[in-house]
Amino acid sequence: MAGALPPWTGYNFVPTLHHSVPDHLDPAEQGLPSPFVVCITGASRGIGAEIAKAFAAAGASALILTARTETALKGTRDACHAISRLANLKISTLAADAGSAESARRLASVIEKEHDGRLDVLVNNAGIMATDASAFGKFHEMDDEQITVPTEVNYIGRLLTIKCLLPLLLSSDEGANEFATDRLTKSLAESYAAEGLIVHAVHPGMVEMTFPPGFPEAMEAFYVDDAGLCGASLVWLVRERRGWLSGRYLSASWDVGELEGRREEVLERDLLKMRMLV
Repeated sequence: MAGALPPWTGYNFVPTLHHSVPDHLDPAEQGLPSPFVVCITGASRGIGAEIAKAFAAAGASALILTARTETALKGTRDACHAISRLANLKISTLAADAGSAESARRLASVIEKEHDGRLDVLVNNAGIMATDASAFGKFHEMDDEQITVPTEVNYIGRLLTIKCLLPLLLSSDEGANEFATDRLTKSLAESYAAEGLIVHAVHPGMVEMTFPPGFPEAMEAFYVDDAGLCGASLVWLVRERRGWLSGRYLSASWDVGELEGRREEVLERDLLKMRMLV
């Protein structure tokens, strides 16, 4: 079904698409530099939890995990300790409401106090698709909350998290200084390139999920990717500085070897960026 997606989606930018973690991207076989501190929002389940486990398996020295409730993070925390490459992996958990400025400030405070202000990677993962069937109907019939709630979580919440954690990313000595988030990438990459910030917009893949009410049945067949694929791809992406991909969009399902094979083309044509054509 993936091949039926139109070219403008960018889904088929490389010919080989992975739906599960290929052997060469196994996080346990990749290895991260040390120390390496990663903050992951929305880490209690699904893609966020798998991203946390991937970084633990790859040798992150510390993880900061957020979710709506701290209790919800216990399973992720236990799983990360169980598979961690490092026996002394430090994990901080925090209840945080996406869209709340106070939550974003408390998150920054936790990193400053418990991790000496070091932050190498922010994975701005927390997000929401919809909460009722009206989100997939006619626009004029959509419930107001299907506009306000996703905007608060997916946009305002990510902006606030970036605003509060950006100083920590920029000040971490020899840190990776990377975002893995969607949108805002081009602006941030250009604004902070001189200060060493690398920014990526990463599509997690078409991950199997519990679909929200009203989700079109015709679309369900596209969602075949394993939730662990995104975490493994992110480890590859940030384990070394890939400045040529800063400010660009990429998908966790793409074969990384084929992506690297198009490096010169990407740079020459300035591909994988959103812009207005005039």
